[in-house]
Amino acid sequence: MASAGQALNRPTLPAGYRFSPNNDDLIVYYLKRKILGQQLPADVIPTTDVYASSPDKLPLDDFKGGEANEWFFFSNRSKDDGTIALDGGYYEIDPEGAGPITWEGKIVGYVKTLNFYQGSSPNGTETEWMVEEFRMNPEFVPVNNNDRSTREKIENLVACKISRVQPEPEWDISLPLSGLPFDLPAAGNDIHNRHLQILYSTSVFSAK
Repeated sequence: MASAGQALNRPTLPAGYRFSPNNDDLIVYYLKRKILGQQLPADVIPTTDVYASSPDKLPLDDFKGGEANEWFFFSNRSKDDGTIALDGGYYEIDPEGAGPITWEGKIVGYVKTLNFYQGSSPNGTETEWMVEEFRMNPEFVPVNNNDRSTREKIENLVACKISRVQPEPEWDISLPLSGLPFDLPAAGNDIHNRHLQILYSTSVFSAK
């Protein structure tokens, strides 16, 4: 047994690795094991109530080791209502972002997508934030019918992927082109446009 103050030997991500699991891996190797109290491949997903506040006010810094603008949490399952009202905004279910998750030919879980809006429903303004909520298929988890605790976890515990989808930067092709060491093709064709994009992405915007 670990002594007081001694860190528990929990697996974390090796240096240089990023946490970006496929949907089926998230359910099979993380959510299922979390429900059953088994060791996770990497102990990197914190637990919080994702639907307690707007996404920008969640403890996003508690999740480390992921891709830019992506955060993973274990959370209580959202209600099946069309909207979830919060302080300053609301979540609305995206019907096109729902469906089953399969693994080795079996349905292991389901995903639904919720977009976050500022303001009041139904006249809110869509933001850059979205949540993909993953829940277990109860038939995929071996559990005794008398095990009420585990069955409640299957019903209520989910894995959430929070994303902030930022718009692509717009290229300003009005910048002066004087002093270039080569001639650009005539304007009005695709080659010209590609040259402009490459030029400004590698010179103007990367200047120190």
